[in-house]
Amino acid sequence: METSFTIAFKIDLSSMSADEPLCEAGPMRLSVRMAGKADTLAKYDKYLGNYLNFPMPDGSCPVVEATMAGLRVGIPLGLLARHGGLCDVVVNLADSRFSISVDGNVDEDMLSVPPFEIGFTGVKTLSSRVESAKMSVPAVPDALGNVPDSRPIGRSIQYWTPNGHNAWVGDVAPGVFGDRLHVFYLFDRRHHASKQGTGGHCFAHLSSRDLVHWEEHPLAVPLDEWWTSIGTGTPFGKDGRLCLAYGLHTDRIVKDGGLPIGGTYAVSDDGIHFSKTMRMVTDAQNPSIYNRPGGGYELVTSYGGTKGLFRSADLESWTLHDGDLPFRGDCPSLFDWHGRRYLLQGFSSMACSLDGTPGSFCDWSDEPDAAYDGLCVPMVVPWKDDRRLYVGWLRHPAGWGGWLAFRELVAHPDGRLGMKWVPEIKPPVRPRTFRMEAGEAFVCKFVRDGEGPALILSVDPRTREASFRDDRPDAVFDLPWKADNFKIGGLRGVDGTYEVNVLVWHDRKADATIFDAEIGGMRTMICRREGKFSICAKAAPAWHAKSSGKEPLANDYRDAT
Repeated sequence: METSFTIAFKIDLSSMSADEPLCEAGPMRLSVRMAGKADTLAKYDKYLGNYLNFPMPDGSCPVVEATMAGLRVGIPLGLLARHGGLCDVVVNLADSRFSISVDGNVDEDMLSVPPFEIGFTGVKTLSSRVESAKMSVPAVPDALGNVPDSRPIGRSIQYWTPNGHNAWVGDVAPGVFGDRLHVFYLFDRRHHASKQGTGGHCFAHLSSRDLVHWEEHPLAVPLDEWWTSIGTGTPFGKDGRLCLAYGLHTDRIVKDGGLPIGGTYAVSDDGIHFSKTMRMVTDAQNPSIYNRPGGGYELVTSYGGTKGLFRSADLESWTLHDGDLPFRGDCPSLFDWHGRRYLLQGFSSMACSLDGTPGSFCDWSDEPDAAYDGLCVPMVVPWKDDRRLYVGWLRHPAGWGGWLAFRELVAHPDGRLGMKWVPEIKPPVRPRTFRMEAGEAFVCKFVRDGEGPALILSVDPRTREASFRDDRPDAVFDLPWKADNFKIGGLRGVDGTYEVNVLVWHDRKADATIFDAEIGGMRTMICRREGKFSICAKAAPAWHAKSSGKEPLANDYRDAT
């Protein structure tokens, strides 16, 4: 029974102006489709496939697309380095992964059913554009090319996304091993809609020695079984080797299937190449495992697992240390700093303990200065000189997955935490600095190029609050992680003169603008909007007349840059 194949084509993709079938091979169909024309695929073309942000010079958006067994993978021709001419196209099915490559640009999805017999009768050419088609059954190993062990990242790591027109960053798992900061993240396509809506995520891998120069490595935990769906974990050390805990969300694919489910880990001897152990160490499906300073391990469970903080000497048997945590959720981040223990969990939960004794965590989730500033599922990692880095992802307007983002925590004497930008990590554009006098509120307006409301960033030192909100009367504040309209409180560093650093960056890949602010060097806020925005000079927001009339516009004040 043949369950894998590779078909390598030479296809002339010049002057595509209409839908056109190219070939078929058993259940696989390859064609060119003009994205944005079919109502039934409108959401896919705009968001999940993200095709429409890569048009041709004439504004059209032809896509080379392969379909099979309910899966759809494609490459917009506007993404290619050269438009038109003879292109190398590869369609591949191996290890339940269905992929297409056009001149080295790759899209893929995964089957969520067991491998099935394909039943090929050969390749049937449907267009004269197809100059050659070579089928290999079973699939050719490394048909889509080998990934180097390390390749430098030549663009800013702040707001970074992986290469690929529809590739995004999901949950992150940072850790230090040797002299390197390793950042593992769930590689996402289609905003959690891959693998029939189960996510189809795998753990990808970045690292840096100095936070300035970054490298990208091969996948740490790929998906290689039809029944797997990867959940978030944490890196830790074991016997001098770097390990990565992760979850198996098997019940998303198979119900009562007798297959492994829960937390396991992978192991690396060199910090780059990982091997899966498939040893199930917990029932938690997003396991957070940490090394204890004196030896042994700690585990904070997540959904799918028994609530609590556990300890173990060998990863085999776990003892409940604290079953009275104030909450339970996704992707816990446990860290110690200045004698206190902190716990971040998921999208919005935070707690603190003065000494880490069982039952001593106090829930700070609803405090105005909780350490959530617009990023999703943050995790904290120790860094050199007793620093703490805070790493998360900014949510894309279409939903799950988005941009990688970094912060550095600020410690206050009372144990509360603030955040600032990481000085070593330079953003893709230069921020602007606005200097404000004592007691003066800050208001900055961002105007969209096209239809839609403007965005307002405001800082009020009197109430110690700051907010992002649409410039419309019906705007409603929501939770920070949604990166929409939200506010934070308990600001520090704004009692006297203070500065607000503001960054506005349009990402063409998403056709979205990111707004990032650092307030008084002690708090940050970040959000995004679809479309391209710019800072508006000397124009009051629409709701300004309903306020006290004393809030100055940012551009009316001292711009230090």
